Amino acid sequence: MVTTRVGYAGGTRRGPDYHHTGDHRESVEVVYDPSRTSYRKLLAAFWGAHPAVGPRGPLRTREAVLYTDEAQRRQALASRLQVARAAGEPVSTEVIPVGRFWAAEATNQKANLQRMAPDLVRQLAARYGGREKFLASAAAARLNAYVGGFAGEEAVAAAAAELGVPTGELLSRLPR
Repeated sequence: MVTTRVGYAGGTRRGPDYHHTGDHRESVEVVYDPSRTSYRKLLAAFWGAHPAVGPRGPLRTREAVLYTDEAQRRQALASRLQVARAAGEPVSTEVIPVGRFWAAEATNQKANLQRMAPDLVRQLAARYGGREKFLASAAAARLNAYVGGFAGEEAVAAAAAELGVPTGELLSRLPR
């Protein structure tokens, strides 16, 4: 993963925002380096991170795999079929074209990290070349997952390596 941002995708409304998503889904944009990982591995991570079967919620929060081209569409459909076979029941997750990605408001980018460690965000943003650039980074994604309780200390160690900061220093400044 190179960068991540939260936002809205998969719909037709121009300029969606938190209060007016229209037919968009709340989404995570993941920019990755294909020489280091594959779309197939990202799909595996996606399927492993959420329940693929069960009731469907409101459109804005309904799970979907978003694709950018025909090759990704085919891989996404094949992976959904594989998950359905393993589950023994239909998968409620849709496979839809991403369309245009609209970034969510700045306060929603790495919201856990911004809310729980604002001083650290300011300091790391200065080292990283700006707040927006830092918040879009893989390091910020890892730290956000850690403070949100979704990742362990290995995520902090990876972020520390990317930022050139000792792991212990980051851990001592992060709430948990």
